[in-house]
Amino acid sequence: MSAVTAKGRRLRTAAVVTAWVAVLLAVSFWSVRKDPPTVAEQRDIAEAMPELNRATGSLFAAAAGDDRWVLRLGELRIEDCSITPVRPGRVASRDLTVFVPEGEARTALDAIAAGLPDGYQPSVMAMRGGTRLSLYADAGVFIAIEAEALSVDQHLTIRVDSGCRPASGTAQTTDPVAGPAPASLAAVLAALKAGTPAEPGASAPAQPRTRAVTCPDGGTAATFVADGGTADPEDGPRGVPDGAVPVWGDAGGWAYRMGSESVVVTAQGERLQVSVTTACRAG
Repeated sequence: MSAVTAKGRRLRTAAVVTAWVAVLLAVSFWSVRKDPPTVAEQRDIAEAMPELNRATGSLFAAAAGDDRWVLRLGELRIEDCSITPVRPGRVASRDLTVFVPEGEARTALDAIAAGLPDGYQPSVMAMRGGTRLSLYADAGVFIAIEAEALSVDQHLTIRVDSGCRPASGTAQTTDPVAGPAPASLAAVLAALKAGTPAEPGASAPAQPRTRAVTCPDGGTAATFVADGGTADPEDGPRGVPDGAVPVWGDAGGWAYRMGSESVVVTAQGERLQVSVTTACRAG
């Protein structure tokens, strides 16, 4: 066989292989774009939202079981992510912040895990001599509930996360109807501003921002957020009514319970932010 003939065959073989690779890539690309989901992790972000909301309601109900803790529901976040280097996606998540008395981080995480549905298989692990804590639960269809904390922490941030999903479909970002703001919100705002100079241009409080979830047994739990006026880091906790149960306080703010309601006041720059969270209630 001549060298020319051998070279020609190698070139033809290389051309066939290249063409076949191109066909496979084209078929794969078409399949990713057009094929219906075949496994749970391919469900798009729109299909994941009801499951994320269900898991968040279950988490809230588990954390609301102890009246020594203060709860604050975070905003729903939907952010960009990457399923693969060439395939974008979206991830949805929501935080529940639990404020606990000093030294009760492990107790709180254990109790929250115990309050979650058994099917979630929740677990709490302690590492480094019990100084580092983690909570993990699988809420099904690739919805995770997780938290990392130190044993000395008084703010426990527990996240419900959808994982990175295909971005097709329109994700439902509207919370359930929160109902009217509790009377305690107006009382807290009035107490904070009592005895302080009127602010230029100050007027009646605007409609509070709301964050709400549906509870497992029906009803809705909600966090109502409003501006609390000018922050003064030297004031410390103020406007706390008689009979409230203090839970946390430092230079960044304070938190307390009033019956079934949770109150958190934090300094956001030069302003105070007030949140009042209600327990599960009928709309």
